[in-house]
Amino acid sequence: MSAGTNVTHSDEHRQPPPRTMPGDKVRTKKWAPKTFNGCLTCKKRRIKCDEGKPGCQRWPFSMDPFSMFYPMSVVANEDPDAPPKIRLFDPASSSSTPTTPPAAPPTTTLAPPPAEPEPDPAPPRDPQFQSYLSSYPHPQELALVPIFGTQEEYRGFQFFLEKTSNLISVYSKPYLWSVLLPQATWHQPSIKHSVIALASLHQSLTTLGAPSQRANHNVMFHYNAAIRSLVADKPPIDIVLAACVIFWALENFNGSGQPAVDHMKAAIKILGEWKSKRRSKDPADDLISKYIEPTIRDGVKFASKCRMEELTDQMSALCLTTRDVRIMNFKHPAFDDLEDAEKYLGSCIDDILTLKSQIQVQAALHSTHTVLIRELERLDELDARLYRWMHLFQNLTATGPVYMRRMLIVHNVAAHILLDQLQRQAHYNASEPEEMQGPDRDFAPECAGPERCRHNFIVIEVEDVLRHDPLTTTESCRKNPPFLGFIAPIFLVAMSAENVETRRQAINALRWLNVAEGSWSTEHAARIAEATLEMAHKCALVPSNVDVQRLTFDLDEDDQTLTMVWAREPEHKAVKLTKRLDALDLPWAGLDIPELVRRYGYQFSSQS
Repeated sequence: MSAGTNVTHSDEHRQPPPRTMPGDKVRTKKWAPKTFNGCLTCKKRRIKCDEGKPGCQRWPFSMDPFSMFYPMSVVANEDPDAPPKIRLFDPASSSSTPTTPPAAPPTTTLAPPPAEPEPDPAPPRDPQFQSYLSSYPHPQELALVPIFGTQEEYRGFQFFLEKTSNLISVYSKPYLWSVLLPQATWHQPSIKHSVIALASLHQSLTTLGAPSQRANHNVMFHYNAAIRSLVADKPPIDIVLAACVIFWALENFNGSGQPAVDHMKAAIKILGEWKSKRRSKDPADDLISKYIEPTIRDGVKFASKCRMEELTDQMSALCLTTRDVRIMNFKHPAFDDLEDAEKYLGSCIDDILTLKSQIQVQAALHSTHTVLIRELERLDELDARLYRWMHLFQNLTATGPVYMRRMLIVHNVAAHILLDQLQRQAHYNASEPEEMQGPDRDFAPECAGPERCRHNFIVIEVEDVLRHDPLTTTESCRKNPPFLGFIAPIFLVAMSAENVETRRQAINALRWLNVAEGSWSTEHAARIAEATLEMAHKCALVPSNVDVQRLTFDLDEDDQTLTMVWAREPEHKAVKLTKRLDALDLPWAGLDIPELVRRYGYQFSSQS
């Protein structure tokens, strides 16, 4: 009995066998209080959650910020001017199997887009995609190659990188659209689906036939998938704001005025709430302040006057400049068809070129760069007219050839390039608020403005139009080009782009186009652009330093040669560049070459 009792007593105090394999060390679990509610991050951290919406703001300040992955959040940097760092999923540890989002509340349910019988994973080493990556030196290259589940998603993402992001970047923050949003597609389903929806809409508007129909079906499928992801995942505030901006761009592309304003209204409201509860060392501060908020300001400028009245109560959340307010208050009657849109834009370009000549003459007469107030007011008005044209064009219901609509966008971008030149010529600063500026902001890729992307966009867009739109190759189109023509925007790039390769690409596009507009032809433009490049190379000058406004021409009818002379400044008469061109086969009779080159081939007076 005693022995049995002793055995029972020893069994009660016997330790359970360890749950380890032989040779492993026994691990003890660190004590921590249990948490049953709150966000998943606070549960994992075992801290009390503030249950704030749209995301908890407690845990980023209670733990080491570098010990946890912040989805699309910016880590505090020692250098305030350093670019934001974004934590990405490790590609080796991320699963390529797409997760099915929960059912969304009352949204339209669509069938998935028609896909291939057996969708294979997208090839990570596509030659065309790698050529794109090599042409744009992103600091985080690997972030631009996410492994999507289907070929359809991969093609949509590739179209966004090559076409859609380039188009939006000429009007807004290039680094956001070309780098940050593609990075976010790694780990944010809402951004991935919204980006593909936007690219699909862009593709449906710029292509013909089956590709256009297939892309149009993909729009609503991925649009709804993005909304379901936002509802189910409850991402942080920077992701919600980024999604609002993408949705605004999508509705703007589609010409839907009220839905676009609704998305912008939501973005401004969320931004205002975030600013009112702003905390020091907020990981989303840099991303929202440097990229998302300026993009929202750019978007507001495209809204109509009546739509702006709906946002009046929320405008205090945006740091609007005087220029922004002037653009938003500008009024112009709507145009009814593509021909009216072309004439409106041609009038803007003609006025910009005329003002450039007037300012140059004024500077030559008075030997000063001072610009009169009335000329600055005209410059501001031209800026507002170009923004208003884009708003009216997006809401234009009249149909027409796809290539004409795309070429009008190209001419609008060319007008912005001319306006940038005019602002530099007049020493006019119409940039962001002072707190957004820095001494080196124009030299850092993450701080580059839209003007850095415009030349490259024009060349790529015109090449794509010529390559894929059959109407541009017809004899009637080449003999009777549109009012604004094809040559001028490409010649503008060939004569003013900072990058030498972009200029050479534009010269090749001119020769490929091979059309004549009156007495002015692509061969004329290509020869003059090549001569300008050779003059700059001969004296080891940056091509942009060879200013078109200082080129003079002399035609020798006896020798049939055209002499181009460039002088840097009147006080530097010794610094001159000279280039002779064979003009034997070029019909120069009756053509004012100096004036035509200064106007980059735009011939309004002869056609109007």
